[in-house]
Amino acid sequence: MRKLHLIEAVCLVGGAGIGGGIMALPYLVVRTGFWPAVFIMIIAYAVSLILHIMVAELSIRTDYSSELLTVFTKHLFRGSEALRIAFYVLMAVTLVCNLAAYVTGAGEILAELMGISVIAAETLFFAAAAIVVFLGLKRLAINETAALALMVVLLAVLVVQTIRLPAHEQLAPARREASPLLAVYGMAVFCLSSLFAVPQAASGLCGSAEHRLQNRRLLLAVGLGLLINLFVMITVVLCTLLGSSPVTEVAIVGWAASLGGKMHIFGSLFIALAMLTSFWSISLQLSDMTKEFFRAGRFFSWLAATAPSFLLALRPLSGFLALMQIAGGATAVVIAFMVVPAYRNAVQGIRQKPGGDELLLGTIGNSVVVCAAVVIMYVLVAVGSFL
Repeated sequence: MRKLHLIEAVCLVGGAGIGGGIMALPYLVVRTGFWPAVFIMIIAYAVSLILHIMVAELSIRTDYSSELLTVFTKHLFRGSEALRIAFYVLMAVTLVCNLAAYVTGAGEILAELMGISVIAAETLFFAAAAIVVFLGLKRLAINETAALALMVVLLAVLVVQTIRLPAHEQLAPARREASPLLAVYGMAVFCLSSLFAVPQAASGLCGSAEHRLQNRRLLLAVGLGLLINLFVMITVVLCTLLGSSPVTEVAIVGWAASLGGKMHIFGSLFIALAMLTSFWSISLQLSDMTKEFFRAGRFFSWLAATAPSFLLALRPLSGFLALMQIAGGATAVVIAFMVVPAYRNAVQGIRQKPGGDELLLGTIGNSVVVCAAVVIMYVLVAVGSFL
């Protein structure tokens, strides 16, 4: 398998994090004001960056593993089969339900755009998504790059059209509220989450250059990938605030209505692509974990990681899918809490010295204060998600 180029690794991390959740941010920002929200989003970027670099470090110290089951088995579970089984079951259930939500959401969008039945649209989306996952990491990264480029083009068209509109919302609200800032922070961190894509990028970059150089490329991939997400978040929030009247709970609804004409097509395609890129990364992670857990072949692992989500999307249980989406978000926070102690176990005792074993986070990599701060900031994410 050919290794990933840097730009493919950047797009792999960037594309995996841009999900449908980004369209919920503007509705929260209305109550906080644009500039305070931007400040909060930058903080969210910094916190997310540190945690994602920790995940990259863990992958490196697990022979550049592309999946988290192997990483946590070595550095956190320490041989406990019960913890290993519990982690896989938790991931399998919540990730399948998250994938089903993407199939359902994208199916509804495509059905409206193409004038076909929802089931046909869901089948079309699933086939396009699952085939790319079966082709493996390299092909997935190439498709992530193409999809991310198309998303940028679609967003640029929406931005240009928005500039032509009279501004509807002020960037500062009549009355600022403190609690929504925490909600904005929690949502921003969720939108910046590419935890599953980071070990995939690490695995793809492994062996592509001298050890120190490939680790620098991995740092760039993580930093630039998350920066793309931050840029898209700020752009969507700004354009929605300026162009929508009113700002709707799902941003693209009010935004597209204000733009008029065929602009809702561009917005809908943007969301569908965001769901597609997230589906690729999550399903590949689940496929790799399934392969490791069962010591199974490629076809079985791929089928087990993708088919259940399609079947669930065809016959979703009322309220169940939404509940499991919330559980999926909670699982992301749980994983973040697991990363820090696993990281501490992996790097404990390592000292930074010239020519020695270098940590991606440099001199702060062994700092207990930094690790504690990351945990506290992710506790705030959990609090913000309830607001």
